[in-house]
Amino acid sequence: MALERVFLKKGFAEVVDALLADIGSGMGGRLALTDANEGSVVRTLAEAFARELAVCYEQLDSVYRNAYLDSASGPALDNVVALLGIERQRGGHLEGLAHFSRGQPAPEDIHIPLGTLVAGRDVPLFATSANAVLDKGERSVAVGVRAVEPGGAAVKAGALATLPRPIAGIDSVTNPGDLVLRQREETDEELRARARRLVQSSNTGTVSALEQAARSLGINEVQVVENPGGRPGEVEVILGDRDIPADLLEQVRIRLEDVRPAGIVLRCGPATPVFVQITATLTLNAALSEREHADIEKHLGGVLADYFGKLKVGEAVRDAKIRSLLLGHDAVVGCEKTGQRPLLEPFMWTNGAGLESVAFRSLLGNGDVLAGPGERMGLYVEALPLRLSLEPPQTPLWVDTTLTLVAGSATSGLQARITSAIKDVFDKAARRAAPETPAEITYADVRAAVTGVVPQSAIVRLRVTVTHDRDGLAEELDGDAGVARLGTREQPVQRNVTLRVESGDG
Repeated sequence: MALERVFLKKGFAEVVDALLADIGSGMGGRLALTDANEGSVVRTLAEAFARELAVCYEQLDSVYRNAYLDSASGPALDNVVALLGIERQRGGHLEGLAHFSRGQPAPEDIHIPLGTLVAGRDVPLFATSANAVLDKGERSVAVGVRAVEPGGAAVKAGALATLPRPIAGIDSVTNPGDLVLRQREETDEELRARARRLVQSSNTGTVSALEQAARSLGINEVQVVENPGGRPGEVEVILGDRDIPADLLEQVRIRLEDVRPAGIVLRCGPATPVFVQITATLTLNAALSEREHADIEKHLGGVLADYFGKLKVGEAVRDAKIRSLLLGHDAVVGCEKTGQRPLLEPFMWTNGAGLESVAFRSLLGNGDVLAGPGERMGLYVEALPLRLSLEPPQTPLWVDTTLTLVAGSATSGLQARITSAIKDVFDKAARRAAPETPAEITYADVRAAVTGVVPQSAIVRLRVTVTHDRDGLAEELDGDAGVARLGTREQPVQRNVTLRVESGDG
């Protein structure tokens, strides 16, 4: 069976043409009336009927369009939204501008639809009153906003800060000026957007509904975890904001209960804090004063606080990122761990035991610290201060060698080979040195290296003097008990190699 033809609305001219074609066809054994000239009886009757039919088409189309939210307007739209229990706002709503912005220029156009909700702490819920676009290459766009509910006191600048339904590509929202009462009546487009929002909000029991319920009270970061810890039938709503007073937390819990899925156990609370202590040895580009050290530590403390302040719930702390932040200061040229301590060590509060390290479960082999579900990384410098050891650049360690040979020994080219052998001994020691355990060079190490170049039978005496430039301390390697020490901040430098040959009288 053929499909029924789709009904199409016809205009006046179309109806006239169809009538004249049917009258002139003679189909069904009728007399064909073909006089369709202007003013003829046939055409006049056809046009009179076509006009009435075309008017009926328009009236039916108007009735059809006025039955739908997207096409109704004026009083007809008022009747449609009345089915949802809402009325057109007649004035007396807070209005103003909100700035939607991002840190970097937009890679593509970002659309901000009419009716986008904007919230803040202790202020009414607002919605955008027009469609807007953050153009490609731009960082912000101003959009008109209007309070969802009438009345209320003026809202101060900067009070709006949250998008209950985040928009991809938009980092922040705020109102640059005060939001004050206006008397403008709600337009058809604004009324449609509010009706759509009501329909969407009525879809309770979803992750999106739970997120929006918390965000509508000014909570910036909301994370919904289904079946936490593998427990079916449970949902955990984690509030990522750092400063949530008890009364606001209770309001959020009440709002969440309104949209909680039936039969689901719902838990709500702030994120669990995990505090990271940073321990590092920083090499400076010059020997600086204590005041300059304090300025560097203050600057780095601020940089680290900013970084941790922007971490989201469940976001890990990367070893490489912390190193790059510490090396970001112009005076810092090196960053290493201090002794056996890790660069990053996580701590958590435990019942009755204070802060305890949780490195056994959170610290990875590459130095990163992972956050579990519902955990937020942060700093707590009052209890876990930054342990930054600022060290001056490497200082020279002067090495002077005196070698006495038996009479008649050949010395051609020997000085260069002796220099190379002793340099190799000190370079190996430098690689063994650690911040808390300097490397040791013994007289036996030096003598073994020299006897690899000169036969032991040809050596009368070997003496190596090691002078520390940092404090002028001199250490002699002139016997089996001789030992010199090399720290991580010292660079061995060969200064003199003196060769002596005993006289034949000796």
